[in-house]
Amino acid sequence: MIPKTPNALLWADKQIGRMAGLLAIIGGLGIFGLMAITVIGVTWRYGFNDPIFGISDLSVVTLTLVAGSAVAFGARQNAHVSVNVISLFASRKFTRWTDAIMRVLTIGIAGLATFALFAKACGIRKACITNNFSIEHYPFYYFLGVALGVYTLHVLVQFLISLWHFHGDDPNEISD
Repeated sequence: MIPKTPNALLWADKQIGRMAGLLAIIGGLGIFGLMAITVIGVTWRYGFNDPIFGISDLSVVTLTLVAGSAVAFGARQNAHVSVNVISLFASRKFTRWTDAIMRVLTIGIAGLATFALFAKACGIRKACITNNFSIEHYPFYYFLGVALGVYTLHVLVQFLISLWHFHGDDPNEISD
């Protein structure tokens, strides 16, 4: 008998998907913004021979939004790189354990990084601003923290679902 995934885990997975979708919209808008910044910057620099002051600051903070969004949304779409070499040498029973261990390690590392982005990034004593416009970094660190938090929750829910289906087929297993 195949165990049914608990409704609470399905609900949590759906909410994480919504959060990742919202981040994807922000990232998509960031890509359009980054394209506009690049076109405007190149046009002014090479077309009018008049570089725009601070254009690199805008590019950096916009790229931060794109990168953070890509982490969370990419995880939801199984778009991150996965190398499944262990399955060539070991049984499925063994790889279930290695998958569980890797998910626990991922939760720990990503959770710690999320905590650090909120608690430790750009403390009061540090001058965390961009070079030209003096745009403060902390809102972007918080955005990265949210994105990495969504990724951490995604892996946590995958881990719990894989535990629920430990002796059966893992619904979150990446196929070759």
